[in-house]
Amino acid sequence: MQYDYSATHDSWLCQAMETKDKAKSLDGWRDRYEKIDRNLKFDQFGFTPKLDDLRHFPSLSFMLHVPFKQRKPYLSKDDRAFHLLDNPVRKDKVFQTPMVAPTSWKGSLRAALWQLEHKEDNEQIIRLFGNEREEEDHKKLKSGRLYFYPSFFDNVDKDKQLEVINPHDRQKGTSKRGPIQIECVPIGATGQLVILYVPFWTVEKTQVTEEERKKEVADDLELVAAGVEAMLTVYGFGAKTSSGFGVADVKGKGELAIRADLPALNEPEIKQSEPELPRYLIAHGQLHPDFQSSDGSLKSEAEYLKGRLGKKEKQLYDKAEKWWEREGRQLAKATTQEPVPEPEPPPPKSSVSDREFNSFESLVTTATELAQQLGGGSNA
Repeated sequence: MQYDYSATHDSWLCQAMETKDKAKSLDGWRDRYEKIDRNLKFDQFGFTPKLDDLRHFPSLSFMLHVPFKQRKPYLSKDDRAFHLLDNPVRKDKVFQTPMVAPTSWKGSLRAALWQLEHKEDNEQIIRLFGNEREEEDHKKLKSGRLYFYPSFFDNVDKDKQLEVINPHDRQKGTSKRGPIQIECVPIGATGQLVILYVPFWTVEKTQVTEEERKKEVADDLELVAAGVEAMLTVYGFGAKTSSGFGVADVKGKGELAIRADLPALNEPEIKQSEPELPRYLIAHGQLHPDFQSSDGSLKSEAEYLKGRLGKKEKQLYDKAEKWWEREGRQLAKATTQEPVPEPEPPPPKSSVSDREFNSFESLVTTATELAQQLGGGSNA
């Protein structure tokens, strides 16, 4: 509405729309209608979940955070009705910041998996993305397990936000209408892809065993990681991906987390050994039966040394006697009193196992290792 109003009431805008070189007026357009706060931090709004939020989701849910940096410009089409350029990049309506909508991520990942020979009728694709739009059989209507979040770009250089194409007539070889200016997200801009996977099973699969559930999630985890790598490095996301637009690299450390108890990758489990106790104790505060009389107290020296010879046995009893006088007697009295009920242990916290990666290759490797630990995966 604000753009339609401006078109009829703003004389500056009317003049800008009539000029041939609209790029000269683009800075004025941004200053008037697309003011961007460069210091704005979207993390403070909670638009995307954090890894720790997985504790509130069902078991075996996983979340993927991929920080990326544009290797080639990103193109998209805004849905606003009025703009100075014919091809503006999509922006958030409130903050006027270039963004990738969740539906765009979903379509791009699905297209990348299609290129990897995972077609629309593939059972795993339907499980991840849901049924096709044209599906009319209500029994086949399914919601996908993947949920995508919007990505907002940082480090956008407004002086590099224009790409120019010059389409030619195939027969004449001449330009059809002259150069066309396309707004873009330039090379070097950064963003973050966030994907949430929530496993759920339909009514007809209520009898699925735990092993089958883990195998299914493991297969989905591997496929999502392979699809994300292909989408961001090979096939691209956004518009004109066949021309090489919309590819990116990992920037910084990415994170992959799953709500499951899994040991650390590539790290042997270290068993903590119990502290070694003196021979006269079987537990802290409890005498060994050889030193304990029928009433729970320490035996006399004569009772203990009966049938035992040697200087070491005498020294061992002396140590036991000193311990008994120092703390053993008080511990024995405490145990004869009315026992204090132990507090109930707190309910076990749902565990979240998370891994870091710094490249798409390490993302695929990490996903494969996690899948194998779940009992599935390509190499299980």
